[in-house]
Amino acid sequence: MKAILNRAKEKTTALLKQGLTPKQLTQSIIVSGLISTIPILGVSTFMITTVSLKQKLNFPVMISLSYLMWPVQILMIMPFIRVGEFIFSVPQNHHTVEEIISSFQNSFFQTLSHLSFELLCGLGGWLLTAVPVAVGIYWVSLLFFREKGT
Repeated sequence: MKAILNRAKEKTTALLKQGLTPKQLTQSIIVSGLISTIPILGVSTFMITTVSLKQKLNFPVMISLSYLMWPVQILMIMPFIRVGEFIFSVPQNHHTVEEIISSFQNSFFQTLSHLSFELLCGLGGWLLTAVPVAVGIYWVSLLFFREKGT
C-alpha cells in the first residue's frame, strides 16, 4: 500500500514540477489564455488538460488561468460570433449570452445542435482574431527570451 501511495505522490509531484522554465511557463500562459477564450463553453478544460499533458506544459498554471479567464470567455462569446458572422457574410442572430449560457447548462449536446452555426461563426471569429494575437505575443516573448539568454 505504501508503494502505491509513494508512486502516486511521485507522479503528482512530477506533474506539478513539469514546465517550470521561463519559456515553458510563458507557453503555458499563452496557450491557456488562448484556449480559455474559445467561444464554446465546456471544451476549454478538456483541451487545456490534453495540451498540457501532451506538450509537457505546467498544468496547474494553465487550469488556474483558465478558471480566472472564465468571465473573459463569457464576455467574448458574442464578439467572436459577430466577427464570424461578418466574415462568413451571414445575417446576425439575436441570441444573448444569457440564452447561450442557459442553453449550455440545460443540455450541452442540444445546444451544440441548436446553435451549431452560431458557434461555428464564433469559432471562426476566434480563429481569425485570438489565434493571431496569441501567436504574436508568443513570438515577441521568444525575442525577449533570446535577449535575456534564457
